[in-house]
Amino acid sequence: MIAASPPVFLFSNFEEHDSWLYPHASLCDIDASFQKREYYRLGMNQILAPILLLVLIGLFLAHLRFLGRDFMSDLNKLVFWVALPALLFRSVAHAERPGSATFALLGVLVIGTLLMAAGGWISAGILSLPHASKGTLSQSAFRGNLAYIGIPVLVYAFEGLPGKQEAFSTAIITMAFLTAVCNALAVVILSIGERAQNPLRTLLRSIFTNPLILAGMAGMPLAFTGTQIPVILDRTLDSLGSAAVPISLLCIGGSLAQAKLGNRFDGILVAALLKNLCFPLLVYLLSPLFGIAGNNLTIALVLAACPTAASSFVTVQQMGGDEPLAARSIVLSTICAAASLPLALYLSR
Repeated sequence: MIAASPPVFLFSNFEEHDSWLYPHASLCDIDASFQKREYYRLGMNQILAPILLLVLIGLFLAHLRFLGRDFMSDLNKLVFWVALPALLFRSVAHAERPGSATFALLGVLVIGTLLMAAGGWISAGILSLPHASKGTLSQSAFRGNLAYIGIPVLVYAFEGLPGKQEAFSTAIITMAFLTAVCNALAVVILSIGERAQNPLRTLLRSIFTNPLILAGMAGMPLAFTGTQIPVILDRTLDSLGSAAVPISLLCIGGSLAQAKLGNRFDGILVAALLKNLCFPLLVYLLSPLFGIAGNNLTIALVLAACPTAASSFVTVQQMGGDEPLAARSIVLSTICAAASLPLALYLSR
């Protein structure tokens, strides 16, 4: 996990920079305002840059033929069946009791998720993409990188604010439920796109045997009852979960080395537009109707503005979707998150 403490030297001599901008504000107010902006800027750089670098490393290793197709396939299985479930189960189990706005947050985010899924599917039809690509584009438009980008960004956003612990617990529980919804919906969308002979049976089997969904649900009782995971097991899960993100991103980079752009660039742009711009703006407009404000608005907007999840590539591979489209959508969405996440934090002020 990325450290949440910025270097001390960044917050020295604020008065020299901001005093002329706020002639009626006290030096303490100016200092706090400048520090908050520096927190956001530093958080974006520290979180997004390593993700892009890992993708580039995977691309470089694949060009050197160090990452072959079979090896990457085995790594993806390890992430999907072991590493990601370990991380999700442990994160949910360690969450404290959330705030009262959790259900309102879930409501607005689930509505936004469904609308983005529909928008992605319709857009794929308008672009005349192959049927197998429709589910992949749709998933890229709604499934965000909540655990690896959303939660660290919220750590920065809540630092030093009143109600920090309650807000963070609310974010963890909201993330867990939303992840389960997104995983289930992704299976539905990709199953439809796959044209399975028995789609209902395939759908139910895929949902109820999905390790990500099962892991999130398994951690819920521990979170709500306060049951502690035994130390040995907790450390083992922590080690496994820590491997999920870098392996996923290396495999994404490796797949990019073997993928051709072809006629998919328009689909990638549409997916990024829906995920990075339309989703957070829609949530921003819906939030007042659900009574969401303050820290809860920050949670809603940051989770909505997260780039497409790296785990979506693993799911596409497991479900037989369009791997090149999924991989490139993740990369472009992550690049666009350098603008969408600061926008989300600005709108939540």
